[in-house]
Amino acid sequence: MGVSIREIALKEGGVSFSIDIYFKGQRQQVKTEIQTERAAGREYQKARRQAEAKAADLEAQLKIDPAAVFLGKERRSTDFLEYFERVILHEKNGEPLYKNTLKHLQDFNGKKSLPMDNVNQTWAEQFRAYIDGLTLKETTKANYLHGLKVVLNQAAREHLVSDFTRSLKPFKKNDVSLKYLTIDQIKSIETTPCTHPAIKTAFLFACFTGLRISDLRALHDADIQHDGERLTIRFKMKKNGKWQYLVMGTQALKYLEETKLLHKDRPADDDRIFLLPGATQCLNVLRAWGKAAGIPFNLTPHCSRHTFAVMSLQNGVDLFTLSKLLGHSTIAITQVYAKVVDETKTAAMDKLPSW
Repeated sequence: MGVSIREIALKEGGVSFSIDIYFKGQRQQVKTEIQTERAAGREYQKARRQAEAKAADLEAQLKIDPAAVFLGKERRSTDFLEYFERVILHEKNGEPLYKNTLKHLQDFNGKKSLPMDNVNQTWAEQFRAYIDGLTLKETTKANYLHGLKVVLNQAAREHLVSDFTRSLKPFKKNDVSLKYLTIDQIKSIETTPCTHPAIKTAFLFACFTGLRISDLRALHDADIQHDGERLTIRFKMKKNGKWQYLVMGTQALKYLEETKLLHKDRPADDDRIFLLPGATQCLNVLRAWGKAAGIPFNLTPHCSRHTFAVMSLQNGVDLFTLSKLLGHSTIAITQVYAKVVDETKTAAMDKLPSW
């Protein structure tokens, strides 16, 4: 297992450089597009150093994940930016976070293709440095890096790139307050007309189940099952691929029935429960609806998940159970909601009269 640099003489003089990768008795040639008009001199030495740097990077990646580096030429030459765009359209429903991440990737890469072969830890760290140099909030930087990691992880699962995202230094997110609804605010938006009733019922359903909008989109009739006298949801979380089981409460069942009535005329071959438009339209409808209901902040799909978490803790659900309900990998992720509840309790105590 290893790499070596190959010099190829050009007809018009000079040389071009390619890299040979050796793995399990096989050899694969990788073109670098590095060339020089002369086979000696300062220009040649500069081109040779560029080829050596690329070879060293490939060799480092080969040691980390040899199977991912030693791939067929067709897969290695896949354009990462085109792949990224396909993923966000088909898997992420064009969510603004991923669209904005793609825009920054395109600005960083310039007007040229980006073969999968060039997507490695060094490249990702360079993109991180590029993002860090922009005038953005730390939370926004963290979100863009997260968007890149999500797509990189999918590419790694498909053996298109090596699995290196854990080595990327994260941005520290600002300690911002979570946007969630109180019971009174939920009752207020429930009675407020919405221009898209399907979005309304999906959002309210999520307030009482904690499901992400990506999970709502993926729910089908077969995912609603009977467990004795109770109805449960069985679904695979889009974010981490883990299976979840949730028992629905009375309020969630109410919104589920309203959704079924809204979609009673759906096509016979469509068994989706929530028929929702694209991410941008959902966001615009939620903002207008929340504003009409007098909500003091912009509603987003994720507000419903925050609402479920805070409401659960306020009504006696322990942190460990909530972590399982939300499908968090560790209880530390759920801890942020406990902090919100503690702050609410402190504010309530401060309102008590004193003399």
